[in-house]
Parts: sequence; C-alpha cells; structure tokens
Amino acid sequence: MSKERVTVQDIADSLGLSRTTVSKVLNGAPNMPSHTISAVLNKAREMKYKQFSYIQAIQNIGKEDFPPKGGTFALLANFLPEHFHIASAIIASLEQEISTYGYSLTIHMLKPGDIASLQLPPNFRPEQADAILAIEIFSIEYSRMLASLGKPLLFFDSCYHPEAEPLDANILLMESRNNVFRMLSHVLSRERIQHMGFIGDYKHCISFHERYEGYKDALTLYNLPYEEQYCITQDDFLFQKPDFLEVELKKMNKFPDMFCCANDLLAWKTISALKSMNLEVPGDILICGFDDTAVLNAMDSPLTTVTTPSQEMGIMAAQILLSRVNNPSLPPSTVYLNSKVQIRSSTDGNLRQVTAISG
Repeated sequence: MSKERVTVQDIADSLGLSRTTVSKVLNGAPNMPSHTISAVLNKAREMKYKQFSYIQAIQNIGKEDFPPKGGTFALLANFLPEHFHIASAIIASLEQEISTYGYSLTIHMLKPGDIASLQLPPNFRPEQADAILAIEIFSIEYSRMLASLGKPLLFFDSCYHPEAEPLDANILLMESRNNVFRMLSHVLSRERIQHMGFIGDYKHCISFHERYEGYKDALTLYNLPYEEQYCITQDDFLFQKPDFLEVELKKMNKFPDMFCCANDLLAWKTISALKSMNLEVPGDILICGFDDTAVLNAMDSPLTTVTTPSQEMGIMAAQILLSRVNNPSLPPSTVYLNSKVQIRSSTDGNLRQVTAISG
C-alpha cells in the first residue's frame, strides 16, 4: 500500500541525502550543485511530492487530439534561484500532462560554462528525446545550437535579438507588455507621479524587453518624460552582485516617485537597497514588480505585481510540443498566456502621504 503523503524526509531517505539538502533544493536555495537539483527534482516527480501534483481544473484540454504514443521529452534548465518556483510549477504540470499520452520527462541541468562552450549536458542524448524544452536559456548561440538538433523545441521565454533570424522553435511567454501598461496605468491614474524609473536589463530576454516597452507606453500616455538618470538597465549579470543596486541608487542625485522593476526579485532587491539608505516603500518611493513570486511574496505581500500563470504554462507547453511531435510539418509559433495584475500597497500613494505627514 503506497504512502498517501510524501514528505521531504521520504525524498531525502530515498536519495541518501539530508532533509536540509532536499528542502533547500525544493525551495530554490542558491549555490546548490546541478546534479543534486536534478536528482531531487526527478525523485520528487517520481514519488508525486505535493509540488508535483496535477492541476485538475484544466486537465482535459485537448486530450482527444493526441493518442497515447510514448517516448521522452527532455527539459534543459539553466536555473536562476529566483525563478525556481516558476520552473517547479511548470515542471509539475508539464510532466503530468505528457504522461497522459505515455511520455516521460527527463531533466538535465546545465553546468556553469556549458552555455558559453555550447556543450550539452553529459547525460543528455538528443537521439533519445522526442522533444526538447528549455528554461532560462537566453543565449542566441546556444538557442541556435539546440534548434539545430532537429527536434521539436520549445523555449519558456527566449533571448531578445530582434535583428537575428527567428529560431526554428516554439516560444511560450506570459503577456508582459500590456499587463505592465495596465498595472502602471492603474497607479498613474490615481497617484501624483511626475518621475518614474525602470530597473532591469531590458535586453536580457523577450519578457524583460516587453515589460520595458509597457513601462514606456505608460510614460507616453501620461505625458511623463523618459529620464535615463532614473533607470538602472545594465547587463543582467551585474544585478547578481549583492551591492550593485545600492551602489547604482546612490549615484542618483534624487529619486523618482516610483520604480517599475522587471520582476519581483529586482523589486525586493531595490526595496532592500532603499531601506539600507533609510528610504521606505511606499513611504518615500512607490514600487512594482512582475511574476508574483511565491518564494519571495508572502500571502499578504505588499508588492504590486503581475501573476505569472506558471502551472498553465506547463500544460500549454506540453500541448504545443505534442502537436509538433504528431505533426512535424507544423510551423513553430510564439504563444502568449494571459497574466493578472495585482494592485497592492507598494503603490499606494495614500500610505506615502501619511508617512510624509507623520514624518
């Protein structure tokens, strides 16, 4: 008789790892070895750990279109810790969806240097995969290399290179530009905002660029100037440095009324840097993010943001690739899933005014 509820300790015992190690992997802790992450994720799926339960609400989408066949989908991941919760939910729903049609999912973690050297993970055999999925891979050269393998391929978000020839691959995105515009329009129509900056490398990936475009759209509609001095848009790798944002913020002679950040992690890093400078959100500056990151945002999170449909993305990715596997002549496509704006207190100008009066 199988155990009804699988625990972190069960996964740890089955792998010969400590409970702490398994817990760190499942919660997206930084600096975990790639082989450990892969082993824990695969075991969690195999044992049907709670994070890897299926989303019943939309389990019947398109079931009649693809008869059970069997095979393997391979997922290549270049995880950043801050995106781990999204990847976890994607993997959960993706694996369950393809298993309905007899396919299994293998997970392959890229090691540092693999992307620069255009190397595939050593345990990945392209000839054994019916389709390939890629998470957090934003190198145009590596993306082209994966496309050259001749397998149905899907990227969850992708590199931003508008001048390059389109990839022979599917791309799945959350709707970013319009949602950032709607989020900012909600704030700007209610608050006295004269200056607004953007934080994030808008050339990092398609979604970051589209969020940047949504920010500029809002500036245009509300007749606000684009002011470079209030924007921090250097290369994404610089934002990984612990003190980078604080150093950049201190270079500003004065601050804007509001910062729009490319994702929640950048928003929280900005809030932390401002706090170290004795500035509060929303008391001194309003701020918003994107993703509604569960690992960062508590249920009562004050951060205005946009919720990413990560579980639905896993299901849609499966459906797209199943279509390509069963109909190889289908052209690749770019698909957007709708997101939902969450207006919260980090953009509440009334709280800002109250703080200013009490101060």
